[in-house]
Amino acid sequence: MSVIHIRDLHEVMEIHFSEVRKYHGSAALMALAVGFRVLQAAFAELYRDKVPDREDISILSGHGGPGFRDVYEFVTRAVTRQAYRVDTNYPRGQYDPYRSQSYSFVISSHKGAAVEVTLKEDFLPPVFYEYLKKGREGTMTESDAEANRQLKEQCCERALALPQHELLYIRRLQ
Repeated sequence: MSVIHIRDLHEVMEIHFSEVRKYHGSAALMALAVGFRVLQAAFAELYRDKVPDREDISILSGHGGPGFRDVYEFVTRAVTRQAYRVDTNYPRGQYDPYRSQSYSFVISSHKGAAVEVTLKEDFLPPVFYEYLKKGREGTMTESDAEANRQLKEQCCERALALPQHELLYIRRLQ
């Protein structure tokens, strides 16, 4: 379950979550894992059993954080190819009570097919948003930082382990 196949020119690459994690580090593990699962779900919906071509994919991300950006870049090179756009005001998946930030992502093919993948609203506990707020405000204590690190690790592991239907909503747009 922690693998994605993608075509780059004429080569089919097998990308494992562990490789994406090495690329990103550990700053935004929850987002990294959720983003990985978003791509798996979107590719299955858009391409069925075919391997998508990197050049075919564009991404609209409702979340501007580095975890989502890094997984989408590593797998699709969408950021480098300028096929990646962020809209934190995207209307679905607005769960953060303190700021506009969507947990919805639209993955599109150059032929016009598109799928919207949204994280389920109950995946992240309310304390997750409290830690984000404290981090932005610079009010996080050492114990908060450690609890937040542990929470992100737990959310990462959970995102990778949950069945897709318990983690994500998938809606075909075109």
